Amino acid sequence: LFSRLSSELCSFVHRAPCVLFVDCGLRPAFKPPATATMRVIGGRGAQAGEFPWQVSIQSHGRHFCGGMIISSWWILSAAHCFEDETPPDLTVAVGVVNLKSHQREMKKLDKLIVHEDFDKLTLDNDIALLLLDSPIRLNEHKVPVCLPLMHDLLTWKNCWVAGWGTTAAGDKMKTTTMLQKVEMQLISKKQCSQWISQLSDNMLCAGYEEGGKDACQGDSGGPLVCTYGNIRRWFAVGIVSWGQNCAERHSPGMYTIIINYLIWIQRKTALEGKPFIPEAKGNTTAPKTLLSGARKCPAPPKSPLLFFIYFVSTILLINIFKS
Repeated sequence: LFSRLSSELCSFVHRAPCVLFVDCGLRPAFKPPATATMRVIGGRGAQAGEFPWQVSIQSHGRHFCGGMIISSWWILSAAHCFEDETPPDLTVAVGVVNLKSHQREMKKLDKLIVHEDFDKLTLDNDIALLLLDSPIRLNEHKVPVCLPLMHDLLTWKNCWVAGWGTTAAGDKMKTTTMLQKVEMQLISKKQCSQWISQLSDNMLCAGYEEGGKDACQGDSGGPLVCTYGNIRRWFAVGIVSWGQNCAERHSPGMYTIIINYLIWIQRKTALEGKPFIPEAKGNTTAPKTLLSGARKCPAPPKSPLLFFIYFVSTILLINIFKS
């Protein structure tokens, strides 16, 4: 019943049949390696399919910021990546670990939506949406990341950040075409405030007290992904935003807290005629082959409370389209 209602509501919004898409946050192509090479700062090389939602945002064929797939039409990134004039040749590379790979899918931009309250000085509200000019053909190497529905940061575990940015602090020229990853620890706001004074309620700290591991220049816009409990899905908890110094003691990385912007994401995507509704996910087995399509809607959660939230948000989207 829930799935049928979801499909009917989605079809009503789009005025066309919808394909139900339920497999966010999974890594069907990832096979953990026996060994790993050390390299992001203090990290190591990522494997094919390990971060299938990770994208490279490029200008003149060169990577300058990261981002994440949240649906076949939408990329989520950081607003400060676009605080200067948006490059007319902006493209998004999806589905690869090696940026030189001929297997990458290159997408063009249809519209850039920077948060209207983004502050260039404090970097508060550092979030942006990129609408592609055509949908990504989703497969085991191109999978949307799940967005969170839980506020409690203590819930999350096994957090990672990945990117093609600087691999040595203070050396912007030392970048890589191979995706790098590093495991991160979430830091409480109380602890982080002792090291960093200018924290807003939209900022999350992650890193290590002693330093040594961090995201850096060029990693901006990429996701901080975590799991919880025993589930096999990955959730984008934060967006790489800023830091005073890379990988130094008492200088953790700052991340935009994504859950604070779920309503903003829903509203902005709905206004463009391609609404995104966050999914609530639990433990599952490996996914089936992902179906491609221009219109995809998430399956509603099984929990009555979460379904109620889902239902109300969908009705709000419908009212937007009616008005």
